[in-house]
Amino acid sequence: MKKILLGLLVLSSAVSFANQGINVYGKFGVDVVSRFNKLSDEGETFVKGKGKVAPAIFLEATKNLTPNFEAGLGLGYIWRGKENFEFYDDEDKVSGKFPRYNSVPLYLTGKYNFNLDSEVKPFVKADLGYSFNRAKKLTGTSVDTRHNTTEDISGKIKFKNGLYASVGVGLEYRNFVTELAYVHTTAKVKWDEEDGSGTDRYNNNALRLTVGYKFNF
Repeated sequence: MKKILLGLLVLSSAVSFANQGINVYGKFGVDVVSRFNKLSDEGETFVKGKGKVAPAIFLEATKNLTPNFEAGLGLGYIWRGKENFEFYDDEDKVSGKFPRYNSVPLYLTGKYNFNLDSEVKPFVKADLGYSFNRAKKLTGTSVDTRHNTTEDISGKIKFKNGLYASVGVGLEYRNFVTELAYVHTTAKVKWDEEDGSGTDRYNNNALRLTVGYKFNF
């Protein structure tokens, strides 16, 4: 990961010193399909894998390296919300909302444009970088089914940062762009337990639709 961050820094410096052929993209995206690793305890799944629709925003700056290829640096923010959960722990029924992690990806981006002598230009695009993953508190209730008593629960869930990568296709028309990409985000959820701490894989795979506008300098 240190090598990735170093590469991002070097590329960012190169772009900032260039005096022409600079493109700045402002984008809004939506994860229309989203899947996480399921979370289970003793073989029982208590957080399902299917995710909700997740909005995202991005800012990218690229340099035209050839007439068809541009590369640069990107930064984004992805909101993933919370997911309902429910499981039984001995005589207790525990339910509530489990926080999906929000991501701040910092990444290298490359875009190859196909010039077809048309106002509509198709392209392919790839991103590779590092995702900073954060989440809100877990909230819920624990019901003692034997004594019919209820206790509110809450706590901070810790997520580890990880790899961010995507590959997609798109169209550009008069500086307006639209993209469809497959996106992978690596993460782990860290638990504090009575007998120690543990981690579970909690990656996200998404199909993201993005629209935006390109500014040329």
